[in-house]
Amino acid sequence: MVWKPAILCSSHTISGVMPGGPVPARHGFEARATALRQADYDGLCLHLRDYRALRAQGHDDAFLVAILERHGLRCHSVEFLLEWFLEGEAGAQSRDDEATAYRAAQAFGAHTLNVGSDFAGRDLPRETMRARFRELTARAMDHGLSVALEIVPWSDAPDVDAAMDMIGDCPNAGLVIDCWHVFRGGVPLAEIGRIPGDRILDVQINDADAEIRGSLVEDTLNRRACGKGSFDLAAFLATVASTGTTAPLSVEIISQELAAMDAATAASFSIAGVRELLAQKKEA
Repeated sequence: MVWKPAILCSSHTISGVMPGGPVPARHGFEARATALRQADYDGLCLHLRDYRALRAQGHDDAFLVAILERHGLRCHSVEFLLEWFLEGEAGAQSRDDEATAYRAAQAFGAHTLNVGSDFAGRDLPRETMRARFRELTARAMDHGLSVALEIVPWSDAPDVDAAMDMIGDCPNAGLVIDCWHVFRGGVPLAEIGRIPGDRILDVQINDADAEIRGSLVEDTLNRRACGKGSFDLAAFLATVASTGTTAPLSVEIISQELAAMDAATAASFSIAGVRELLAQKKEA
């Protein structure tokens, strides 16, 4: 089967801000939707913080959904749940974020919740992480959602084996495969190629310089548009396609350069290299 993925825009790519700031987006929702449609994106991934902020601004679900429908866009997934495995105050905040994600998914018709594992080196027992992931997927299933765990080199799911072990046999679980984490984390493409296609729920694409600047955590904020860096993206796409996945392709470029652009420029700039890659793949 030929992989013909929908092209989605990650929340960070079109937000107009860098991650972790006081606001999740600088551009209005209508401006972002207009820009994505004009750039010929098929849809987007919505950050739960963005949804919360939009609702706090007084926009109800019907208003927000109507914007996407008017521009012919769909929302594939809600990003990005952290610390779902903790208890106490941090765990309570994560449960609140989780509830927000469920409300956003229900409103927009998203069917995947993207999550990260432990980024802070807490060294929780593996069985504890596995058990709490099973609990998370059970809650998500009650809302009709799949849970996609992202492979991240500074987490306790740094590679394919660790990530597959964490998701186990949960029927509504799979992986987010971000090429930045694959190449920067030294994950061999052959390892990506052995993931069952139905376990790949989201594929993220971007590029980066050959030289790493600072730590990996710092360097992930210096991403490039596809074709503007050193990654072998053609090989990455060919490997992902070989798994038989039907997952969408999400453009996730995090950089100060992109954040400074207006929405229309960011949308057209971010998708251009992806379209070129897919055209080359089709010709080959």
